[in-house]
Amino acid sequence: MPKMKLTKHAVDEIQPDSIDKYYWDSEITGLGLKVTPRGRKTFLVQYRPGGRNSPTRKMSIGKYGPVTIQKARKEASQILGLRAEGRDPAFERQQARQRLLSDRFSYIADDYLTKYASQNRTMNETTRIIRKDVLPKWGTRSIHEIGKRDINNLLDTKSDRGSKYMANRLLATLRKLFNWCVSRGIISISPCDGVSAPHREKSRDRILNSQELLSVIHASRKMDGVFGVIVQCLIFTAQRRNEVSDMRWAELDLDQNLWTIPGERTKNEKPHFVHLTEQVKTVVSNMPAIGEFVFTSNGETPFSGFSKAKKRLDKNSGITDWRLHDIRRTVATGMATLGIAPHIADKVLNHQSGAISGVAAVYQRHDFLAERKSALEAWGNHVQGLIDGTDRQNVINIRDR
Repeated sequence: MPKMKLTKHAVDEIQPDSIDKYYWDSEITGLGLKVTPRGRKTFLVQYRPGGRNSPTRKMSIGKYGPVTIQKARKEASQILGLRAEGRDPAFERQQARQRLLSDRFSYIADDYLTKYASQNRTMNETTRIIRKDVLPKWGTRSIHEIGKRDINNLLDTKSDRGSKYMANRLLATLRKLFNWCVSRGIISISPCDGVSAPHREKSRDRILNSQELLSVIHASRKMDGVFGVIVQCLIFTAQRRNEVSDMRWAELDLDQNLWTIPGERTKNEKPHFVHLTEQVKTVVSNMPAIGEFVFTSNGETPFSGFSKAKKRLDKNSGITDWRLHDIRRTVATGMATLGIAPHIADKVLNHQSGAISGVAAVYQRHDFLAERKSALEAWGNHVQGLIDGTDRQNVINIRDR
């Protein structure tokens, strides 16, 4: 193995041979230049990781050209210095590369969705946000490369597209994902720490008055597909959107008029019992049982096209500036108008806290099943009366106030 002082002139003069040849520097022991038959010249460092009698290990520094002689000498000195400390730089680099590969963001995200988010009631929304807004940007990157600037850039992009509140939802999703990564020891600090929500949200107080509610019901009944039926179930049960849209046939007891929402699908992670009024039973019974889910288009997954369907509903009903979640507030206000006690309405809506709170809430374990049944039946009869035109007295009583 020829030994020479590696200078720019000397390296430029070296011509390729029929086999790989190594030229070793006479000044820094271990620094070498590999020249391939095709003329590729690469700097490397050779050392013995286990001592004098151990096999040698070669560690690449970089291609000649982008890597100058001076840079190669500096890099070689640093590597050999680490070896003098008893470390194995080549092995450490290999481990770092393997870690970067195994901690690729797309792999981490899939693991998160499988092990954590799948147990959460917002699984579908979390999956949609990660797959639509995050993976196209960061999928091939290592999670260790993602910092606060990346977080803010992603939020700015979402905000610039006019989705201000969705930017807040995006941050909440990322915060949960990175906190999970911290808890698993994948990263030590979340890049979301200290990142503020892009937009300040105001508490909504939108309520559909009776005329608006009627318009929504009539329009929903004329819609094709399952979305219109979902809207009707939202109105007559007052449950959350994902709880209704992800309804399973196995959760329904049509003989007992009861819908049991399991704890893994409720906000407070406790089973919730919902009385099925005649109106709900009618629309649900007309759904074809083509799979696990009641409201499905393909028999395999629950309905998910809310955004486009909601726009069609608004156009057909003539009612705008409202969200599906406003239905729950509308029902609560309507029940108050009908004289239903607030704590019963809270139980119907499965609120975590409400009219009964504090110490009383700790000791009050009564589920008020009979009262909840009566409340939903009263509400259902009231809405049916509005539809049939027999409840004119309360047509304009339920309104924004």
